[in-house]
Amino acid sequence: MKRSFIIPTLLILLLPVQIINADVQSQNSVLHQHSIEIERCINNDIRKADSLVKTGKPDEALTYYKSSLKSKDSLYNLITNSQMEEILSLYNMDKLILQREQRHSMFHQTCLYISVIIILALLLSNIHIYRSRKRLQKNEKEIRRLTSIAEEANEIKSHFLTNMSYNIRILLNNVVGFSQLMTEDGNLNEKEKREYSGIIQSNSAELIQLVNNVLDLSRLEANMMKFQLQNCNVQEWCNELPYLVQMRSEGYIHLELQADVDNAIIYTDVSRFTQIISSMLLYPVECKKPRRIGMQLVYNREKQEINSRIDNSPLADSVFASQKEAILQKINLLFFEHFNGSYRVENCENNPIIFFTYPALIT
Repeated sequence: MKRSFIIPTLLILLLPVQIINADVQSQNSVLHQHSIEIERCINNDIRKADSLVKTGKPDEALTYYKSSLKSKDSLYNLITNSQMEEILSLYNMDKLILQREQRHSMFHQTCLYISVIIILALLLSNIHIYRSRKRLQKNEKEIRRLTSIAEEANEIKSHFLTNMSYNIRILLNNVVGFSQLMTEDGNLNEKEKREYSGIIQSNSAELIQLVNNVLDLSRLEANMMKFQLQNCNVQEWCNELPYLVQMRSEGYIHLELQADVDNAIIYTDVSRFTQIISSMLLYPVECKKPRRIGMQLVYNREKQEINSRIDNSPLADSVFASQKEAILQKINLLFFEHFNGSYRVENCENNPIIFFTYPALIT
């Protein structure tokens, strides 16, 4: 198709030049015949004049000489006009050739521009296809990653529910079993009744705590936990913490607290914050062994946060590893992340350490 378009175009461009060449050739042919006739007339007049001079008729010869001179002048004018017309024709022809070359050049430039536009369009199309393919590959990798995370989360959730069902079933069986013994066995003495009642109360409290922890974990994961936020002076809070720990542990845990917090203020739910910190300082299960725990609190003014380190934490001790301990660890992590803090556990030479940070208000 391109070839069939170019050939007619070239014929159109060459047509004016061919017409001018034909006109010039026709004019030259007519001029040549006319000049031959004039030259023949001049030669005849000169011969006649020469014959008259030889016969002694100079007056008549003069007439033929004058006629030949006029014919020569006419011939010269004709040649001059012919040359001028030829020059003008050549000029017009050169002009048309120049126009033809310009059109030819414009045609080539147009073809070049169209080719460049087509190449750019193809290049942009290839770039778009390449980026789309890369984006699809990236999305595919992200989908695989998220699918893997979801599968892992489902597996963890299934394992968690299995363990939770087992733990809840044990507690419920203890409560129901000892309740049935107390109601059906009439031969129990007061000591046995008190013992069974204590077991029922202990298992009931543990069951309630376990359910509450699971509910708290679910609310934190769904970001639906409700907090009663208020300003809390960290130094005043630290003054009460050792007595609280000693009371809740029945004196088995001794807390060595070092606080360098100046007048730092944090914005938090004080009750929930105290519960989270207490979970790191108390035994996650019933234990009567004395334990010494070290805790450091430092106010970092540059980062506007409270940095803490807890050494020999029972919650991070592998001896007390259980489903309840895992739930508490997860609750603590989500709590600090919710308030733009951090939480991590390390075991250094059998010394379980917990690090956490909490943002402080600018004072």
